[in-house]
Amino acid sequence: MRILFLTEGDAQSWDCWSGTSKSLVDQLRAAGHTVEARDIDLYGTDRMLGAALTFSLNRRRWGTRFHLGAPSFRLRSRNAARHIAAQRGRVDVILQIGATFEPAGAGAGGVPYFLYCDSNIRMAEHGAKSGFSDAVSLSARELEQVARRELEVYRRATGIFTLSERLRRSFIEDFGLAESRVHAVHAGPNFDVTRIPRAPTRDDPDHAPTILFVGRQFHRKGGDLLVQAFRRVRERLPHARLLIAGPPSSPTEAPGTRFLGDLNKNDPAGWAALVAAYRSADVFCLPTRFEPFGIAFIEAMCFGLPCVGTAAWAVPEMVVDGETGFTIPVDDVDALTDRLVRLLSEPVLARNMGRAGRLRAERHFTWPRVVERMTQVMTPGRISRKAG
Repeated sequence: MRILFLTEGDAQSWDCWSGTSKSLVDQLRAAGHTVEARDIDLYGTDRMLGAALTFSLNRRRWGTRFHLGAPSFRLRSRNAARHIAAQRGRVDVILQIGATFEPAGAGAGGVPYFLYCDSNIRMAEHGAKSGFSDAVSLSARELEQVARRELEVYRRATGIFTLSERLRRSFIEDFGLAESRVHAVHAGPNFDVTRIPRAPTRDDPDHAPTILFVGRQFHRKGGDLLVQAFRRVRERLPHARLLIAGPPSSPTEAPGTRFLGDLNKNDPAGWAALVAAYRSADVFCLPTRFEPFGIAFIEAMCFGLPCVGTAAWAVPEMVVDGETGFTIPVDDVDALTDRLVRLLSEPVLARNMGRAGRLRAERHFTWPRVVERMTQVMTPGRISRKAG
């Protein structure tokens, strides 16, 4: 197929959508499709105009209004229309990331278009109690305005791909879309899995039982809860270690913790440091409070680590409780402590869960599988234009 890929940012850069756009574009091309990637984000005068029209003294509110507000939506949609017009007659299908713009000229009477989404505004509302979703920064009126704009995009789209089954249900239940138009295709790790060294089983009597946390947004991803639990873990396992990667600065100086910095896995030095962290860890832990998907779990599973996460959002779709790790209630420090102590105290259990996790990732969460699921829906002749 000839695909026009539209997203905010350079889809061929690892900085775009945490690398997910690049992973998807690369795999589509590897599968033999022609992909024209176009950036519809706002720059220069357009960016200043969008910022001015959504200004707020509260910086977080300003950022959310700029990203989800009507002025930026219209400006991005105009950019998308330009790219669509330039490619008219040259593409079979349009694939866009998210619903922060509308591909004018596509849809009814034009080129069929599909969305690939990790969240929507109703999911943000469901996560408002966490204090970390976009819904926290918007008024009830603003939330409804965003929902109306999104719904219009969703209704006109030929189909919607989601990173999780949890999000697929949201489109059906919260937006009333037909089940046949929403497809959970998941995602894969945002690095080349062939670069992962297959290390022999560790047999070092001096090895300190080690937990690894990877995430830039420390509090949203439950890093502070992990630090609380780790203090209790150390009471029972005094030599336990906690490695923290991702935040811009060290979030804690607690005994036994080591801050690794924000490791860029696409830089040779950053990748080497990240590999060393995964290979020295016994368990990966991300007790996230709000997580549209959580590709970090998949990446940890690819390294053969058992995972501990929260029984919320899409996490249970990746971490099977009691099989590839454990899931716990959100903000439950007692349960978190218990599961960490168990995995660190029972290395055979941890290794078995890690192997099960790696096998699950290889079977269900790879970019070739994602593209296969997408193309089964997007292939010309199989495209359905049913209204939702």
